[in-house]
Amino acid sequence: MLRVALRPRFLGLLALMIAATIVCGLLATWQWDRAHRAMTARTEVSETVNDLTAVLEPGSPVTNELVGTTARVEGVFAPEEQIVIPGRQIDGQSAAIIVTALHVTQADGSIARLPVARGWLPESVAIRADGTLDPSAIPAPPEGTVQVSGRLEASESATSGVSGGIAQQIATPLLVNTWGGPMYYGYIAVQDAPAPLQGMPAAQSAFSAGLDWQNLGYALQWIVFGGFFLYLWWRSVRTVVLDERAAAREALAERAAAAVVGPSADAEPTAGSAPPVNPVPHEREETGADSAPAR
Repeated sequence: MLRVALRPRFLGLLALMIAATIVCGLLATWQWDRAHRAMTARTEVSETVNDLTAVLEPGSPVTNELVGTTARVEGVFAPEEQIVIPGRQIDGQSAAIIVTALHVTQADGSIARLPVARGWLPESVAIRADGTLDPSAIPAPPEGTVQVSGRLEASESATSGVSGGIAQQIATPLLVNTWGGPMYYGYIAVQDAPAPLQGMPAAQSAFSAGLDWQNLGYALQWIVFGGFFLYLWWRSVRTVVLDERAAAREALAERAAAAVVGPSADAEPTAGSAPPVNPVPHEREETGADSAPAR
C-alpha cells in the first residue's frame, strides 16, 4: 500500500487533502475562540452597570449583547400592575416569581412600563391549594421613586394569558395586553431582593445558553470535516491497491488455467511421430518427338 501511496498522483492528492484539513482546523480554532470570547465577554459585561435608558428604548428587543448585563433605572412601582409566575424550579424547589410594572419616565415626559422580577417565593406560599393566588402572601413593592438594579433579560415567549393575576411566562406581548404600553421588550431580574423575597437566579435564556454550545458544535464539525478529507485520500489509495491485487490474482488464475489445459490439437508433431505423407501426382504420359507410335 505504501508503494501506491508514494506515487506522484497520490502524493499530490495528499497535499491537497492536507491543505483542506489545515483550513478546517483554522475554522475550528476560530469557532472555539468565538465561544471562549462569548463566555468571557458575558462575564465581563455582567460586572458593568449600565443605565437602562441609555442602552434600551421602549419597544426595542433585548439583543443577545444585552442579555445578562446589569442595568439600573429609576421609576415608580405600580402595585396594581403585578403578576405571579408559578411553576419555576429554583434551588431545587417549586417557586413563584413576582413581576411588577415599573413606570419609567422618558426624556419627553411620557411613561413606559418596565417589567421587574422583584424576586421569588416558594410556590406553596404564594399559591393556594386550589391554584388561586394568595394576595396576602405577596409583599408590596416599595412606594415612591426607587432605583432598581438587576440583570437584563429578554422577553419569554407567550403561550397562555393572564388569569387571576397568574401567568406562565414573563412575556412582554402578554403584559402589554394586560397593563398597556408603551413597554420595554424585556425585564429586569433583581438579584438582591429584600426579604421575604429571594433573589433571582442566573439567566436561563435559551438563546444565550445555547450560543456557546452552537459555536463549540461548529468547531467539532470542522474537525470532523478535516478528518474526512484525510479519510478520502486513504480510501482512494486503498481502492487502487485492492483493484491492482484483484487484477494480479485474475492474471495468475488465467496463466494457471492455460498451463492445465496443455498443448492443443494443432500443435507441432513430436520427434517420434511419422511425417505426413504427401500425395504423389500421377505421371503424365509422355508424348513428343522421342517416342514413336507403334507400328
